Amino acid sequence: MKKQVRSTFQKFIIYLFHIAFGLGLVGINVIQAQSIEVFSRYNYYLPNNEMEVVAVFSENIEEHEYTMRLWRRDKPVNVNMLYADNRLEATLVEPSFPFGIETLRYSIMKGNDMLKEGTVDVVLRSEKQNAVQIDRLTGGLIADGMPFFPFGFYCVPVGDLPEREVVHGMNLIGPYQDNQPEGLSERKAYMDRCAELGVKVQYSVNSLIGSGHNGAPGMDMSKENKIALLKSEIEAFRDHPALLSWYINDEPDGQGRPVAILEEAYEMIHQLDPYHPVSIVFMMPSRAAEFENTMDIAMTDPYPIPRAPEEVLHNLNGYREAYQYKKSVWLVPQAFGGQEMWEREPTANELRVMTYMGLISGAKGIQYYIRGEGNINPQSVSAWSECSNMAVEVAQMSSFLLSADVAPSVKVNDERILTKVFKYQGDLLVIAVNEDNEPKSFDLEIAVDNSNYQEEAELWFENRSVTFEDNYIHDMIDAMSTRVYLIHQKAINDHDKISLRNLIVNPSFEEVASPGQPIGSNKTYTDFSERDLGATVFTDPRVSVDGMFSLRVVTPKDRGGNKIRFLPMVVSKDNSYEVSVWAKAKPQMHMPSFSFNMDLMNQHHSYQLTSEWKKYSFIFTAPLSSTNTILSLEMTNKGIGWFDVLQMTPTPVIYYEVKSDNTAEIIMESNSESGKIRFDIDKKPTAKSRVYTRPMIIPESSTVYAALYDGKKQLASSQLFVPVNKALRKPVSLKNPVHEKYQANGSKSLTDGVMGSTAFKDGRWLGLSGTDLIATIDMEKLTQVHKLSGSFLCDPNSGIFLPTKVEVYTSVDGDSFEFIGEQENIFGNVRGEPVVYQLSVPLKDKKVRYVRLVARAFGEIPEGYLFTGSISWLFADELLIE
Repeated sequence: MKKQVRSTFQKFIIYLFHIAFGLGLVGINVIQAQSIEVFSRYNYYLPNNEMEVVAVFSENIEEHEYTMRLWRRDKPVNVNMLYADNRLEATLVEPSFPFGIETLRYSIMKGNDMLKEGTVDVVLRSEKQNAVQIDRLTGGLIADGMPFFPFGFYCVPVGDLPEREVVHGMNLIGPYQDNQPEGLSERKAYMDRCAELGVKVQYSVNSLIGSGHNGAPGMDMSKENKIALLKSEIEAFRDHPALLSWYINDEPDGQGRPVAILEEAYEMIHQLDPYHPVSIVFMMPSRAAEFENTMDIAMTDPYPIPRAPEEVLHNLNGYREAYQYKKSVWLVPQAFGGQEMWEREPTANELRVMTYMGLISGAKGIQYYIRGEGNINPQSVSAWSECSNMAVEVAQMSSFLLSADVAPSVKVNDERILTKVFKYQGDLLVIAVNEDNEPKSFDLEIAVDNSNYQEEAELWFENRSVTFEDNYIHDMIDAMSTRVYLIHQKAINDHDKISLRNLIVNPSFEEVASPGQPIGSNKTYTDFSERDLGATVFTDPRVSVDGMFSLRVVTPKDRGGNKIRFLPMVVSKDNSYEVSVWAKAKPQMHMPSFSFNMDLMNQHHSYQLTSEWKKYSFIFTAPLSSTNTILSLEMTNKGIGWFDVLQMTPTPVIYYEVKSDNTAEIIMESNSESGKIRFDIDKKPTAKSRVYTRPMIIPESSTVYAALYDGKKQLASSQLFVPVNKALRKPVSLKNPVHEKYQANGSKSLTDGVMGSTAFKDGRWLGLSGTDLIATIDMEKLTQVHKLSGSFLCDPNSGIFLPTKVEVYTSVDGDSFEFIGEQENIFGNVRGEPVVYQLSVPLKDKKVRYVRLVARAFGEIPEGYLFTGSISWLFADELLIE
């Protein structure tokens, strides 16, 4: 775990030490140290980045025994030191460096012993919106200011592949192309389209570097003409929002291309565009050192099929070892076959194993070779479908895959199952890959303090969990397949921004049954006539306000995006609700807007997004009661936005707790930062009503009204019936059993003081089909009673009908019952929104112990209703005795 150490007089002390050391007044022992790599964390920094110099040791180090000292032009640099197992990370405190390269001198100390000294370059560049940086500590990329895990494919031609594949989770394309002037408009068109879709491009200038590749046009041009055309390509696209990197060569190590030519091209490109990395694909790890100064991204393309997939590990491990803390290393998995020396394509399982081997071996980008229009490459439908599956899986894992957190080690009882643990913000992600083409059971042991973690491991992409106990996971793994386990820390204060009264299902998009898709919502289009088939909605683990995910919405063109519809909610007439969401957008010239819509409530609200997280909200009062209130959210203008913590909560909130003496404690709350809650009992409050300051006690059934007032202006209002009565918590016996689907909390649900809503699936209703409700309440002693009321749901559209009548009987001994009276259904059974009705019978002020209610079922559903000819349901809840 990282720990921060601040030195109050660090700058002054280091300065004095440096002078003393230079004059020979302080004795320093220079000792033979363990291997230490020292480097600037980012290949370059932008003005808002923290600058870090990192020292990585070959072994773990003890905290406080080691330190790093930095000097700039013989003056000490003030730093905050972070310790992380085998690392020292020195974060520069308020550096005031000019743009350009600063050479810092460093010394790594253990006590008074000098372990290593040298210089390190720190590069600061001016702000640029489409900048792409490399985190040398992880090898990952930072694009548009956020961690980015590229996952895509080579292609030729581009065609409509970007919009077809972005909806499957792909975020990168690498077109093979010539770079002739006559094709510039076509290249600009696909780059513009990729920018609209949120897809990044490895822009190929391969045809202009050296001898080109595979017969690309331009090979017969002079060197001068090639350089001129290369410069024009860089200048044309270096500011383009879709640009990720410059792809300059294919397999130069295997095809005998001179290193010097590539080094010359690399330098020229970075002179013209210092903000984007240069990439090359290689095939011979043994020659990695020769090509170290030719690129920033080293891709490797082992194509092992039909041989064993694990051959990819040789290349990946070789390049990772050669370029660790220097370059970003990617894998190019084989997605072709049936040609040249490859007799067949990889199967879906082989593609999965190769890809996940890449993740375990530290690949920070996946780019399949190759994808063609139709099923040209790969030809197998299942193979490319598996690539799409992995695209959304990798996107969901990206915060772990790109994390710099030091992860624990893992042991497995089968050497043919590869494993690795990733750590992010304390949580663990465990990946297992079965190299063999047969299913197995296996055991994983993770070297962590088990008491800090939950006792189950969630299989993230399988919607199931297994036990995580004593640091072990026991599971099975399919033939040539993968498993991914998520192990959470034990929660301390999870989701503190979510109200307990929130009505939205999955408000911070944390529950994900299928990769990238949160539960609780569905998609349609803002406007079918304007729809853009490349519009996407996915969870995004890179940014959030609460929890692990936000919801990323990409609208490629105005009114062409998705409308997100959330699950229906129950609202009550005359009650007020606050709808809110946190949101932001990617910076662009004209920032996009989004809208909330609830047609049934006649609510339509639009807001313009900013580039920073901001809360957007409105309050409305429901004009009618409904169990089918649907909230929709849509980003109506072109752009990329993120949304989190979507809530709809009653305001002011009224709730109660039944006390042991059968009174109710009333509690009121408001989310509003302004205004006061005023309340009254059995009547609506005014601006002069009492101000709510603390909980109060209600001794009998009442309707509590509350309103939020800002001075004399009413902002919102709520009301709640509180069922305090003599039957509270009294035992109830039922003659006929309730249906197994609608048992609520058994017979005691009829007297628990919790009222059912108008939603029959709320878990509070007792449901019977084809039988009467015959419920007998035991008052436990002779009690003076005045009236019995029964609560029933009327929802004919769901097959739920009111009883034809209720009959009431009383008894003093529980054996002999006297008929007291009955109440016919005077409300009818009207189709429309569900309604809760109470049917009541006076009890003649009798003193009795037992009160029996008989609710006669409606029976067969007549014509004019849904489900004609079937047996109706009877739904009952709270029985109240006054």
